[in-house]
Amino acid sequence: MADLLFELGVEELPALAVSGIRDQLRDLFLARLDQDQIAHGSIECVASNRRLMVHVPQIPEKTVSKEETVLGPAKRIALDDRGLPTVALKKFCEFQKVKLTDVVEIDTPKGKYLGISRAGGGKDVAALLAAAIPGILAGLTFSKTMLWNDSRQPFIRPVKNILVLFNNKLLDVEFAGVKSSNKVFGHLLLSDSYFEANSFKDYIQGLSKNFIILMEDERKSKILTEILDVEEELACQVKLDDDMLNYYLYGNEYPVVFSGTFDAKYLRLPAEIIATFMTHEKKLLPVVDRAGKLTNHFVGVANIPDENKKVSRGNEKVIQAAFEDAQFFWEIDRKEDFFALKQLLKNVVFQKELGTYFEKVERLASLVDLLVNETQHGSLRAKLQKAAFNCKNDLLTKMVREFPSLQGIMGGLYLQAAGEDETVWKAIYGHYRPRGLTDEKLADLGAGILSVADRMDNIAGFIGKGIKISSSKDPYGIRRDANAVIKIIMDLELDLDLAPLIRLAALNFAKNDADLEQNCKTIRELFAARLENYLKDYLKYRYDVVNAVMGQDTLLIRDKFLKAQAVAKLVDSGMIEPLAALHRRLKNICSDSERCNFSEGLLKEKEEKILSDVFKESKSRIDGLIMKKNFLQASSEILEMKPIIDRFFEKILVMDKNVPLRNNRIALLQHIDELLSAVADFSLLVEIKPGGKT
Repeated sequence: MADLLFELGVEELPALAVSGIRDQLRDLFLARLDQDQIAHGSIECVASNRRLMVHVPQIPEKTVSKEETVLGPAKRIALDDRGLPTVALKKFCEFQKVKLTDVVEIDTPKGKYLGISRAGGGKDVAALLAAAIPGILAGLTFSKTMLWNDSRQPFIRPVKNILVLFNNKLLDVEFAGVKSSNKVFGHLLLSDSYFEANSFKDYIQGLSKNFIILMEDERKSKILTEILDVEEELACQVKLDDDMLNYYLYGNEYPVVFSGTFDAKYLRLPAEIIATFMTHEKKLLPVVDRAGKLTNHFVGVANIPDENKKVSRGNEKVIQAAFEDAQFFWEIDRKEDFFALKQLLKNVVFQKELGTYFEKVERLASLVDLLVNETQHGSLRAKLQKAAFNCKNDLLTKMVREFPSLQGIMGGLYLQAAGEDETVWKAIYGHYRPRGLTDEKLADLGAGILSVADRMDNIAGFIGKGIKISSSKDPYGIRRDANAVIKIIMDLELDLDLAPLIRLAALNFAKNDADLEQNCKTIRELFAARLENYLKDYLKYRYDVVNAVMGQDTLLIRDKFLKAQAVAKLVDSGMIEPLAALHRRLKNICSDSERCNFSEGLLKEKEEKILSDVFKESKSRIDGLIMKKNFLQASSEILEMKPIIDRFFEKILVMDKNVPLRNNRIALLQHIDELLSAVADFSLLVEIKPGGKT
């Protein structure tokens, strides 16, 4: 067995894009190994902002040899009446590059054929890999690419070096005008330009000597351990979230934690200004005391040791200047009439093809009006419309112009300081949240409603203007906005059907009725796909459980979650199999039949009369449970009808020759099918065993 080592050295990648590129690279490598029928052991793929590495410690030098049969024409076609080869057989031999004497008779289920048997496989793996790697790299997708040399090969950043060692021998590979070599670049600042690697051992030792911590777990552990040391030293807590941890992890090849301070007088500024500026503008971490109160300390991660404190002192100077500006802007902006800024939004472009921010807030007010009706919070109408009309005003403040990451937050803070109603300022303060599915739970209803309106306007606007999204490209954050809407609905437990909101939002950008219908369809499909992703990948519900609740053409987000939750519990309880079997039987009968009318007067046999009576008695109770969203109990109540339904099937011939009788029985079963389908399509459950979540 041999081993494979691959490294692609690049100019600095965006830190938050690294893990996605790494995962793509691993998946493409695995797919190509399978395609070329190259057996392999475990595959290790790690990355930093300057290199992508793949290591396969066990890989054969040759693919497996095996006999393969190639069928030619049927014997009756291949040979004429005299047993001589026909044109069909001669052409087969010509195409396969074999002689007539190589052809053998082969028995198949379809009869006798002529063909050949020959050895397959046994290919040189080194050659296969050398041919595959350029295609693998070209298959990587990015939201933005660049061209930097005569090769004209688009890539996210310029390629610096390519290392491909197979069985400790360099493979000849070229991509983007760069040829493979044994040269590997060390740390950007702490090492010489490069070192040579002729084996995986050389590679690892060379990286270590040149201040590169290759393994992501090691970098992560170093960061967390050093932050813990700072916390113990300062008796404080460092505010580190997953996004910032990933930024540090993939933005540094030799991460070193440092700390610093700023003048305590700036703590008079709202804590949000200090924390947001440090995190979003300077990639530093705020520090709070044991009581959760912001302190004048900060923590960061550098790519070099900070033994002489140059890094921390440099950041202290930057923060000092920035906070001095922030304090000045805070005082100046508060002297302005915040609400008067709305008229100036006529001069601020939201997006070139989507008009100004003034036009946007007018649309938001109408969307908020619909949302307070749909969520039955009409008492908030006036306050939330006021928030909608003015939620973008802070774009015109000096603070936000200097520190763009504070938009939204500053509008809320300025209004809070001015004594504005709490519902209004809190809605503006929180309407850019959440930024992702892993964000903290959004607690304020007004902020949630305004945020949903804002996201839906974004989605409808960009889709209405023909912006396309794909698995790798979403330049305007359409998927992110859809995820945010779903999270808000779940966080606030909103019983909201998105269909009316989608239609109103799309109406603002539609050219005609056909355009409106197409845009609504596209947006509905977007939300259906994001909800399915949320249930399967984020909440980890089984794929068949999710499929069972996604079939209905509605966008009642919370309903679908509660139904998935109920079905998963039924799976775990062992109650699901009889429900699934019943629903499959009903579907087999009802799916091929047109809608039939039911009449009690056409009931003839005792068993169908009993089933009709039980159904009529149970339906109102089950409908009530469904209205209350008690889908688990509703399913249990339906299950109690199963013995009566089974008896019906045993004694009653549904497909009776008498057409009125047959249609009436089908109609009764259609009603039961509809009752089941109001919870889920249980017929789609294919893995009837405990484990509603993966």
